[in-house]
Amino acid sequence: MAKTLLNAVNDTLKRLAYIKGNSGELSSLTDSQRQVMIDLAVASWNETIIDLYDVSELQFPNEMATATITLVTSTRAYALPSDLTFIRFPLINQTNGYTIEAYPGGWEQMRRDQLQPSNYTGRPNYGVVRPSDGYLYLDRIPQSVDNGLAYTLTYDKSLLMSAAADTVPFNNDIYTALIPAVVEKIKMERDEQNDTKYAVSAKKYRTSLGKAAAMLMQQQPKTSYAARRYGANMIPNPSDPMEG
Repeated sequence: MAKTLLNAVNDTLKRLAYIKGNSGELSSLTDSQRQVMIDLAVASWNETIIDLYDVSELQFPNEMATATITLVTSTRAYALPSDLTFIRFPLINQTNGYTIEAYPGGWEQMRRDQLQPSNYTGRPNYGVVRPSDGYLYLDRIPQSVDNGLAYTLTYDKSLLMSAAADTVPFNNDIYTALIPAVVEKIKMERDEQNDTKYAVSAKKYRTSLGKAAAMLMQQQPKTSYAARRYGANMIPNPSDPMEG
């Protein structure tokens, strides 16, 4: 059975003696008495997983996802998936072979090119992420003949875990091997001002991370058919606070 973020936090806090036995396990990621440690454990798991895949030089699993954008008459802007980080243009209407490409020059260029936006109508050919709200903004306003045209949107999604039910992105063996690394990551955060303790935890962290990375590399191929995270056809979401 796949492990969840709640499992990960519970197992980590047990190792740190903040939870004693199964009876003391958290049932959610909200607990007023232990909230600081819960938040630190969540952050440490996310950071350690990123370090794990960086060390392994492997592609994150399930990094790409798809969604459908369906044109609606007179509607020019469309909400994007909440976990989207990059759009992989073009969007494709697989029935007719229509595409929506990234607008050359982005939002600012479209704003300058279309001084009277309402004059641009018909089936859209280009799109851009609107900075004000993170919506997909099309170069043309769909008309009744365009209503219902469905486009497949391929995108890179955020892999950071935040909800209790979010699944840890690898099997239970690697999960178990990674727990000691997360524990040391937390100790490093707590002992940041103590050079000696920090150095000890940092060494243990690298060792534990290396063991987990070796297991991961044995179970996943080194090569990947997925594109790199940053490329010419990957448009960042300007509304994302991590971008810009």
